Amino acid sequence: MAVTSDTDGCVPAETDLFNAKRCLLALRNGESVDATMDWVGYHSAFGVSGILVFDRAAPGEDEEYASELEARLTALGDGAPFVLYVTASRPMGRSGAADARLAATAPVAPGHIQAQVHAPDPWHGEFSETVLLETLRRRFLGKAASVAFLNISDLLLTGRRGETAFDRAEALPGRCYLLEGKEYYPWRLRGDEARHVDHVHFRRDEPRKVTRWCVAPTTLEDPSVWRMIRVGGARGVVEGARFVRAMGVAYPGAKVGQLVQKSALVEDFGVRSALEEAFGDKALAAPVRVEPASGGNGVTVVTAMKNEGPFILDWIAHHRVVGVDRFLVYTNDCDDGTDEVLDALAKEGVVVRRDNPYRETGNVPQHAAFRAAESEPILTDAEWCLTLDVDEYINVHKGEGTLQDLFAATDGANVISMPWRLFGNGDLEGFEDAPVTHQFHACAPEFCSRPHQAWGFKSIYRNAGLFRRLGVHRPKGIMDESRLRWVGGDGRPLPAKMWKNGWRMTSGTWGYDLVTLNHYAVRSAESYLVKRDRGRVNHVDRGQGVAYWFRMNHNAVEDSSIRRYDARVAEERARLAALPGVGETHEASVAWHRERIAELMQVDEFAELYGEITGVRLRHLSRMLKHFGSNVFLSGPDVIPDEVLERPASGDWQFTISKPKRAD
Repeated sequence: MAVTSDTDGCVPAETDLFNAKRCLLALRNGESVDATMDWVGYHSAFGVSGILVFDRAAPGEDEEYASELEARLTALGDGAPFVLYVTASRPMGRSGAADARLAATAPVAPGHIQAQVHAPDPWHGEFSETVLLETLRRRFLGKAASVAFLNISDLLLTGRRGETAFDRAEALPGRCYLLEGKEYYPWRLRGDEARHVDHVHFRRDEPRKVTRWCVAPTTLEDPSVWRMIRVGGARGVVEGARFVRAMGVAYPGAKVGQLVQKSALVEDFGVRSALEEAFGDKALAAPVRVEPASGGNGVTVVTAMKNEGPFILDWIAHHRVVGVDRFLVYTNDCDDGTDEVLDALAKEGVVVRRDNPYRETGNVPQHAAFRAAESEPILTDAEWCLTLDVDEYINVHKGEGTLQDLFAATDGANVISMPWRLFGNGDLEGFEDAPVTHQFHACAPEFCSRPHQAWGFKSIYRNAGLFRRLGVHRPKGIMDESRLRWVGGDGRPLPAKMWKNGWRMTSGTWGYDLVTLNHYAVRSAESYLVKRDRGRVNHVDRGQGVAYWFRMNHNAVEDSSIRRYDARVAEERARLAALPGVGETHEASVAWHRERIAELMQVDEFAELYGEITGVRLRHLSRMLKHFGSNVFLSGPDVIPDEVLERPASGDWQFTISKPKRAD
């Protein structure tokens, strides 16, 4: 570790100290040596090899910090990053401001804490001399490969593909890569201070965010200026990586209750997992309240079907392997043998089938099924419940891929919203009597914010008196918000604002780290004709023509991770098919499906549809969908000019149109 005692005066630049290094820049304001070493060690995994710590302490105030930090770094040997410790002979705080290390200055400290009066402290008050950042750049950091400006309380998070903020900044010459942080809190202290690894709770519905940045200094153009929340004069600002601000580290020695109302804290399972893995230690998290279930009869799926006969066996076999124990199926107006397949399974106790009462109730079939299901013992006695369609397949990415593995990974969550990933037909035209998970691997990219359906979700929830009724995408009628521990597909908490009306993920909540709901919305081109012919269980009056195919047929990338289940599913399917009457009714349903396809191909409307969805134009578009705005999907593929099809399927470009007018 090198030490520089002052930044004042005209002195030669020392930019070679950090030449070509990935660097952290931090302003220390009372953080301990332990916290600093945790922070340094954590970011070593990001390839950081240079660190500049500017200490705001008054001269002679905290000399032990520098000597102990140097000793601890020396003990690391050759693997330690180069650390430059810098001080100044004059204060950098705002005149008249109180000591920013005190709990009274914390942004959401309880009122009686904030009311405490403290004398002004220019050495440790709110930082105001922002010219210091530019000074540190010109004197020390101008030749660094990249620099991330953070507090010692801040921990960068990697991207979903393992990409770091430094990777992005170095790949974006001349731009300011923004780092977006959220304030996290420990549940309790370890002895006299908080540790980074324990900061796994955030304040429910916290609207505020904190911002820092990362840049590649040698690519910046003059005049550009380093500021607190951005780099002025950069060629552009790019929204970037997330970071955790450890509030217990930022306010050394403060008790958690002095910083925030503990009753408002919510655990972030995704952050907890990331920090525990990085630090190799367990977080001191809030005790988990295990909700009492109304029954102990595993997982029950409720679904509505019409003419899904050929796909039932594979779907049930898959979900029995995943961990679904019971199936409650409502059918209406089936003429393809769906009822017969399900009745044969019902005789063997595999499913419970009911006629859908939608005509009697006046509801659409899916909603009528859900209302009727709420009084069925198979649902009321279940421990976990969810609604699912036959073209949706749960794909758990933890352990053996079971729902029990998912429950363990979310560590006490009682609602888990599983995000869709849309799978296309992969240019497969003909119907095959084979599992859809074997046939279709082409899909949307992971980051696919449009069309809106691309990030739809379905939710599995604990049956513990948390909700009044079933819903399509999430349970409805929250009974007690304080009991909810609701997470998304990557284990992060779902914001409370989504609990009542949300049905899709956003750019801030998407993620498939723990679970994906593979959505095979179109299957083969031939089967799509039958799908359109029967209508949808939730919208019987809406056609499913070219526009729906265009919107849902994604063939941009491939994902075959669901094939890990193949051997187990094949064994279970064979067992089900061998049950009395099941194999025979399945074969009859497959035969009906083939015959219906042949009949529809003789109808001009369907023959024209088939020709269009299998044509070169829509095949090409199915690999370009990430480039189109929402209004394009609202209008359909005809609004896309031919010259747009000549653009590459890859790259960073967008095409959209004005919002279409609604028909009178």
